[in-house]
Amino acid sequence: MPIPRAHGIDKDEWFRLVPLMAEQALASGSPANNPVVPTVEEIRDLYAQIYA
Repeated sequence: MPIPRAHGIDKDEWFRLVPLMAEQALASGSPANNPVVPTVEEIRDLYAQIYA
């Protein structure tokens, strides 16, 4: 699966938006479909790992 960098997404812009993306992900309700609902911090960590 291509990572954000492969799509031309700037690293600084990605990390600037990580907090917002994490909040929106949690607010979407989708994480509640998992056996363990992640915290905002865990979602942020996942987004950070995705870019790397």
